[in-house]
Amino acid sequence: MSDFLRRLGLNKYESDAYMTLLKLGSESAFKLSSKSSVPFGRIYDSLKNLENKGLVEIVPTKPKKYKAVKPDLALNSFLDEKNNEIEKLRTELGEFVKTVSKENETESNITVTKGKHNFAKLVSDHFNYKDEFWATSEGFKLEKWFPSIQRYAKRPPSSRYIFVDKTKADVGRLKELIHFGMNIKHFPLENVRILISDEELVTISIQEPNSEFVNINLRNKYLGKAFIKMFRIIWKEAEKI
Repeated sequence: MSDFLRRLGLNKYESDAYMTLLKLGSESAFKLSSKSSVPFGRIYDSLKNLENKGLVEIVPTKPKKYKAVKPDLALNSFLDEKNNEIEKLRTELGEFVKTVSKENETESNITVTKGKHNFAKLVSDHFNYKDEFWATSEGFKLEKWFPSIQRYAKRPPSSRYIFVDKTKADVGRLKELIHFGMNIKHFPLENVRILISDEELVTISIQEPNSEFVNINLRNKYLGKAFIKMFRIIWKEAEKI
């Protein structure tokens, strides 16, 4: 029985006081302490807690006595209150999750990685874009993107823009990519690669010669929109392939 009461949320002293009162019927706090394992210094707060939980009633005598409410009445009522508290917590949990989700939507979630392999994985993430994709590239490795470009060829051509350095690329290959719906213009950008998709996923890779790639990846709609605004201005001036 004590284990059951503990599972309901009663502490050791509350459980012992309630079990002892069930055996005695009614008793004063002083005598209850002496007949149970509850120290006198803890008996009053234990009885007060039991009273608040509906498990104990006060008998108006002198000295004041306490009486245990029958388990079938007290514990069923106590469980009903617990269930109500749980339902209230479920409702509050739903509101909490919504609030946290909204806050997370505004977070940047910045990650920094190193190496070519990690950069390649970040590039592949951008091919899941829904509306718009911008990127800079040297151009000579652009054919590695070819399968992904073909996969998304049905999307509007205006949704894909890439700046390349045509002096380092196979122009014939670039024209083939243009045929598949990729907008490509010449704009050399040394040792830095920038990719933006859906105005919020931003990847910046610093690729210095003889050094490991440093890749910065984040979701931030303000930074994404700023980059795209800048790219649109550059696009108007960039040279056609």
